[in-house]
Amino acid sequence: MKIFNLMAMISLTTLLWSCGGDEVNPDEFGTFQVYFENKVGAEGITLRVPGSTDYDYETSDGGPFNLSSLGYYVSKVTLEGPNGEYFQDEMSVTADESKGYYLLKESNSASRNILLEKVPAGTYDRITFTIGVAEEGMKEGAAGGVLDPAAGAWFWNWNAGYIGLMMEGTAEHSGQTYVDHGNGVEVLEKTFGFHVGGWKDVTDNENFINNTKTVTLEFGTTVTVNPERSPLAHLITDVLKILDGAQVDFSTTYSIHSPKGGKVLADQLSNTFSVHHVHQSTSGHD
Repeated sequence: MKIFNLMAMISLTTLLWSCGGDEVNPDEFGTFQVYFENKVGAEGITLRVPGSTDYDYETSDGGPFNLSSLGYYVSKVTLEGPNGEYFQDEMSVTADESKGYYLLKESNSASRNILLEKVPAGTYDRITFTIGVAEEGMKEGAAGGVLDPAAGAWFWNWNAGYIGLMMEGTAEHSGQTYVDHGNGVEVLEKTFGFHVGGWKDVTDNENFINNTKTVTLEFGTTVTVNPERSPLAHLITDVLKILDGAQVDFSTTYSIHSPKGGKVLADQLSNTFSVHHVHQSTSGHD
């Protein structure tokens, strides 16, 4: 009887171990989609032409405004799970391409969907990413892909780096006056432009500040990655939290184009993002 019970326990243990091994195979991989939806409070975003007096939104202190351009760099995307699962998106910059850097624009919905590949099979419950381009992305000489200034990258200069967040529009109470810079470049009355960048603190020069910010979000549940299952995380970017958090008064704050000036906006980024929902789907399907 004792021998029978011992053999039964061994068989049961072997069965449980076998089932567990089938659930997470360290040699298996899958994909993970991350979709960023931009909003102003609870409202979806409609882009207006610069100078439009159609004010779609309002700050908490009663400042009507609209948006004509919105975008930001996302980089250093990582996924973590409750059992030690860990994935970091590949990061590299060469003269021909850049991997792990994404320029998300409101005007291009496809750019706001990030597909992470070669994610180790397992369960995941949180995501971390950086807004902006940190030191690793600052390459002396040519940089390819979305970091290539010749291809439209939002690059200032070596000390200031890239514009991590750009927000432009028109505000009813903006103090901006009309400016003609020549060569067809005009700044229209009542418009605003917030360009937030900066990748390092420069000793003895307070104008250069590191405004890259790391954001970590909990899913509130777990999702599984394997060759047959490709989860999607739907994230919300609420730009009203940037404006209200910084207590922006358009009558006095309407032009930010330096790392130092953008600090007050960058400091709000940790509260700007949230998880709308996550869901499982079969690989190859939405």
